[in-house]
Amino acid sequence: MPTIKTRSQQKNAFAGGSMEGSAELGVLFGCLSGVCGKCATTVLSGLNNLSAPTEEEKAMKLDANRRLMCQAKINKGTVKLDLD
Repeated sequence: MPTIKTRSQQKNAFAGGSMEGSAELGVLFGCLSGVCGKCATTVLSGLNNLSAPTEEEKAMKLDANRRLMCQAKINKGTVKLDLD
């Protein structure tokens, strides 16, 4: 089962599921459609366990290790976020 982690917390997720569950770990969400950028979060490890960046993410020109949690899907393994 995929896992979303911070330095001090973790949450199980469903394979292929949304990263919106990361709100419970401290990610702030806004529009949920990839427009506002409020949920842009640095991924410390497991970037390869997420879906490919969406067109919305590409348009924001985020650093390579930052993803919009409203757009990313966790496919497998563990994804560690820089939240605490």
